[in-house]
Amino acid sequence: GSCGSCSCCLSGMDNVCAKILKTYAGLGNDRGGFAKVIRFPSQWVFKCPSGLRAEHIAPLMCAGITVFSPLKRFLLAVEGGAQGKRVGIIGIGGLGHLGVQFAAKMGATVVAISRTDAKAAEARGLGAHDFLASRDAESMSAEAGTFDVLLNTVSSTEDLDAYIGLLKPRGVMACVGLPEKTEKTRLFLHPLVLQERTISGSYLGPSADYAEMLDFACAHNIRPMVELYPVAQINDAIERVRQNQARYRCVLLMEELHWPARGGSKL
Repeated sequence: GSCGSCSCCLSGMDNVCAKILKTYAGLGNDRGGFAKVIRFPSQWVFKCPSGLRAEHIAPLMCAGITVFSPLKRFLLAVEGGAQGKRVGIIGIGGLGHLGVQFAAKMGATVVAISRTDAKAAEARGLGAHDFLASRDAESMSAEAGTFDVLLNTVSSTEDLDAYIGLLKPRGVMACVGLPEKTEKTRLFLHPLVLQERTISGSYLGPSADYAEMLDFACAHNIRPMVELYPVAQINDAIERVRQNQARYRCVLLMEELHWPARGGSKL
């Protein structure tokens, strides 16, 4: 929850409230992640559409809102909306595979961007209109200055200059992926300043965006790709995440809820 009285909360930015209470995120911050019930401020509790399954709702409440909120801010909420806008989704993983779906359903022309073309077919299946391999210097050069919005979902600090070069003048790159706190980012400012480009951060989303995101996902058949594990197999799921093998979210099925055990199955 958030304090409800600071300038951020009163201006619809309660997700960046200085007193926000997190339910998880580090040592000592877990507040019921494995609990059967939790009591929470009603402002931060949302009714789930009946058309969404529980194993899809869980990733949408984290990865889904993380990509939906900046796309809403820089596409739907701007003059002219998403139609005619060219949007690049950098990184086709747990965040990016949802970013592609949301941006496409918002009406933008979506280009999936990844280091190689290994995920090209998958990205197109998710709704991408085109694919760009960022390690292909010739292709990157050909796409310079052609994007209205970039959604950067990767945690790497590499290649930021190359990505900035893809933006049109006054284009925006919204960053949602985070590197380790010990890593510092280097950036050549000339292309940013001279072309009046913008780099923006986006952290989850304000409370007002959550219900809208869930309704949008339900209405447009946007679903995260998940692997389901009975809670007894939690160590197996964690190991798949550590090995970067999960595609793209591991979801635990809590036995207390009497869900059928479908260990490792994919949706």
